[in-house]
Parts: sequence; structure tokens; C-alpha cells
Amino acid sequence: MLNSDFKKILQRPESSARFPSFGWIDTHCHLSDERISKNLETEINEANQSGITGFISLALCREEFECIKHTKFQKFNKFIRWCAGIHPNYEKSSETDFDLIENLCIEKKLIGIGEIGLDGRVTNSEWQQKILLKQLELATNYDLPVIFHTVKKYYDLYKILKNNFPKIRGILHGFNSSLEISEIFSRFDLGFSFKASIPKTEVLQYILKRGYYFFETDAPYAIPPDSPDEFNHLKNLMWVINSIAEKANTDVSILKERQYGNIRNLFG
Repeated sequence: MLNSDFKKILQRPESSARFPSFGWIDTHCHLSDERISKNLETEINEANQSGITGFISLALCREEFECIKHTKFQKFNKFIRWCAGIHPNYEKSSETDFDLIENLCIEKKLIGIGEIGLDGRVTNSEWQQKILLKQLELATNYDLPVIFHTVKKYYDLYKILKNNFPKIRGILHGFNSSLEISEIFSRFDLGFSFKASIPKTEVLQYILKRGYYFFETDAPYAIPPDSPDEFNHLKNLMWVINSIAEKANTDVSILKERQYGNIRNLFG
């Protein structure tokens, strides 16, 4: 059952702010994944009890796009927001779904395009770059931020953005790269999002000092170390936040206020 505070969120009028009242927001999760969706109410309620008041869910294929309008998810549409994109390394993602994403943009169902990007673990680099450019153009046309998935291809992504979309805005999802990469991507209007794989201290300190950062679970992926669970849960956002606060010797309340401000500035 939903607790009383959570019910109040669900009862707010449609004209309420884009995100719920001040609280923790999970900026990257996959609510349409069956591991989460089959127990959606429990997952969300447990997260809510930990102080997590909003979720940005990423949809990556036709069946996941359909969840955006499904009554099961619309029940929670006061605090779930959606991004959609064609992933560079997800077997269910297909270029044929591009028109569906644009339709969702037209219908104003999305707050961002993603996750999209480049993944060096697979060899279809020409296709990845083609579909990335196509989606960056889409994001520009509809004035939407982008959620980037990047694995072993940061320099390639940097060149693409510098040469084609230097004014793009968005988030580098699940960031855990070097200080040098942090510095060159700080030249763009891009924030860095942290999940269970936390960067080295020098990288973390640099990003926190810059101030443009976010927190995510990537649930049901990215299980915290030493967790006995078979998949990641939404409530584990607090594990990520507390671990970063401890590693950076920073007050959690400062992280909360900064992230919430960054979310409102980026997404509205």
C-alpha cells in the first residue's frame, strides 16, 4: 500500500510543477523493465519512504515506449518523467523506432532524448554515429536535453559534439571516467550523473566543485557492491548518495539542494 505522503503526491492537480516537491530525484532508471515494473508500486513506495520523490525513466524500444501511455504507469505520472531514445548497444533498440520517438516529442510526453550515445564494446561504430547524430538533431529541434550513454568512446563523442552540437545540454549518465575527460566535457552544458560505480576521489571532487551533478540508480542495472539482490532497486539511490557524501566528505543536504536545482534548471 502507498503511504499517506505518497498518496498526496498522486492527488496533486495536473498543473503542478514538472517534478514533485523538493526531494531526491532518481535521474536515470528503467521502470519499464519487467524486474521493476512487475512490482512497480512496491518499488516506488519503498523509494518514497527513503525520501525519493521523483524518477526519470528511460525507454529504449517500442515496447518500452508503450509503457509511457500505459495506465499502470500513468497511475504514478505525478512524479515519473520519461526520456526515450535508440541505445547504441541494446538489442531491443531499433532505428525503425525513430518516428515513434518523434511522435512522443510532438505529444510532449518526453522531457529528454536518451539514453543515446556511443559504445566501444560493439563494432557497429558507423551506425552508432549515424543514429546518434539523427537523435541529437531531434533533441535540438524539440529543445530537449540529452542523456548520454558512453563507453570507451568519450573522445569520439567529444569530437561529434564540438563539431556539430556545441550547445547541446544534458547529462553524461553513470559517469566514471578520468579527470581529463571530466574537464573536457565541462566545456559543454553537460552535467555528470553518478551511480553505484563511483569515480575516483579527484574526479568526484572536481565535479562536485563544478556543481553540475546528478544521482541515479540505473535500476534494475548497476547493483551496489556487496548487495545480495539479483537486481538493483529504486531505494538504492540513497546508497549512491550516502556513499558519495562519505567519499567526498560532503554534507548530504548540500548534495540534495544542488541536484534538485540542477534538475529544475535542466528539465524545468
